[in-house]
Amino acid sequence: MDFFDRSKEKPFFLYLAYNAVHSPMQGTDAHMARFKDIPDVHRRVFAAMLTHLDDSVGKLIAKLDANGQTENTLIVFLSDNGGPTRELTSSNRPLRGEKGQLLEGGIRVPFTVTWPGVTKPGSVIKTPVIATDLTAMALAAAGVATPADSDGKDLRTLLTNPEVGPLHETLYWRVGKNAALRAGKWKLFRGGPRWELYDLEADPSESMDLAANNKELTKTLIERWEAWSKTQAEPLWR
Repeated sequence: MDFFDRSKEKPFFLYLAYNAVHSPMQGTDAHMARFKDIPDVHRRVFAAMLTHLDDSVGKLIAKLDANGQTENTLIVFLSDNGGPTRELTSSNRPLRGEKGQLLEGGIRVPFTVTWPGVTKPGSVIKTPVIATDLTAMALAAAGVATPADSDGKDLRTLLTNPEVGPLHETLYWRVGKNAALRAGKWKLFRGGPRWELYDLEADPSESMDLAANNKELTKTLIERWEAWSKTQAEPLWR
């Protein structure tokens, strides 16, 4: 909030990464008391931490309002991954998988954008995008062109017109030996020795592997992922 006060008269960029709701799982006494009726202590701690985070974000928004900065500030709030369900006694259902995996339960997360004059309050956009798009959007907000070799796509067109369609023909992921690709409704996934294929429109929980019945499509998508992977630097960590 002090930073907002110091930045009243000039443009600013703020990246604020909260540790909550992440291990170590610890709630303040005051926030724990608000959820004393939750019997599972793990869920109680999680609720306390999440509420503490929510309170903090609320203070930031209130400070922007008090400073008259709200109407000229683009705000994005997102999670970096799906929940680690075993630690938090929570669930990513109907999505399969969790943090650290490239199944939808690990990589599909919602995020909110408030951009006065650009976004329409209350609108919901279901077109898949990726976190690197936020870089292009931030540059656009600052009046800077997105570099030609950037992976990210400026989200303004999609935000103003949700029906415009996908910004990316293909989205890619690679974590160690795990891999994923999304092209339209199709999701190519490798979390072990073999590739799997899912129709996310019909099967968002990734319960029915269609690779054996769609061999040509699977082969094409594998080749597309491998061509992309060759353009990436070798990973420094396994």
